[in-house]
Amino acid sequence: MAKALRDHGHDVSIVTTNAAGRLDSDSPWVVRSGDLQSSAALRRLLRRPGASVNEPGDVPAAADGTAAPPRYLTQGLVPDSWIVTWLPYVLPVVRRVIRDHQIEVVVTNGPPLSTHLLGLALGRGRPAWIADFDDGWRYEPLMGPWPTHIQDRIDEIFERRVATSADAIVGITEPIARDFRERYGCLAFDIPSGWDRADVDAAIDGAAPPQMTQGVVNLVHTGSLSHPERRNPRGFFKALELLVETDPSTADQLRLVLAGELTTDDHAILDALTPAVRSMVEVLGVIAHPEALALQRAADALLLISTGPHRQVVTAKLSEYVLTGRPILAVLSENEAARIVRETQTGTVVAPDDVEVIAEALRQCIDGRLAASFQPRGLERYVQPAPAKEFADVIEAAIASRRIRLTQHRVAPAG
Repeated sequence: MAKALRDHGHDVSIVTTNAAGRLDSDSPWVVRSGDLQSSAALRRLLRRPGASVNEPGDVPAAADGTAAPPRYLTQGLVPDSWIVTWLPYVLPVVRRVIRDHQIEVVVTNGPPLSTHLLGLALGRGRPAWIADFDDGWRYEPLMGPWPTHIQDRIDEIFERRVATSADAIVGITEPIARDFRERYGCLAFDIPSGWDRADVDAAIDGAAPPQMTQGVVNLVHTGSLSHPERRNPRGFFKALELLVETDPSTADQLRLVLAGELTTDDHAILDALTPAVRSMVEVLGVIAHPEALALQRAADALLLISTGPHRQVVTAKLSEYVLTGRPILAVLSENEAARIVRETQTGTVVAPDDVEVIAEALRQCIDGRLAASFQPRGLERYVQPAPAKEFADVIEAAIASRRIRLTQHRVAPAG
């Protein structure tokens, strides 16, 4: 989005953490602040592994076998631990960037949700402020309920203050924006994150995908196969077994290619498959991102799984899949990803617990019906520069709203 906004004529500075190190692509407009999470000494004291980046709400055991983070780190601080580890460091950095670059609009993006508290901390003298949500806050929260009532109450206060103080709210999906409008009556817009076809093409250029079996239909899945509360592939594998049980010849016609790290549960699922079905599965392990993108483009079809209860979900993987030009077998709950696949006609959507329907979708992969039904349309709204143009309009709306608020504050009667 920042790149597209620059192309749209805006000067954009990005302030982020140094906890996960730096990128070779960091440019002068990327400013990294300090973060307690980057302290090796502190991590050793807390018996934590080296700093890494997980999805919001993740509390997995570390890859090196160390224990999951203690509960006081994951469920003790409201709204999240970054309020202590990062917020005190980043606030003065943001103030300096605002001053040095004459920033007119501050965009806080989360999760982590505590990032949005920056807008409050900047006070009344701040520029216009847009709170940009990749996930809802108290709407379909990705974490479980707070252990205590006081934590829940503080979380509610924080959300309300952000929603009613920001000059505009942006949700990456329509359900997020609608929730803020309905509960708080605030100015809220839904704008897709913006898929960049040029970035995908550049990443693939020169990348060689792993070799796949010739003469069969290769159904490719990249990234993590399962995730607690969000991705459960068991229904899909039951359908794969039903397919082979009904027609044994399909075992020689279809290959499921898995590229990504498999969990202990994933290995258990694969180990429990019948020999005929297990022979259909090719496990590539972790591969570099450009090779994963090239693998997607070389596939006959792509597998997308999202089985959680959250309607707001639209996985980042969907953007990569859609831009490859390959049909998608989408095993999805009724969420935003399912809506987009249907709306754009980029694949077929099946319920994750409907084994017979999934098996029929697999037959369509094999006999070519899935490929024949692949007729993409309406992708323009999801591909840059269209989302950046929408965001630019919200920037203007936030500036106008800020002017109105300042005027109202100046004329308000004393007391």
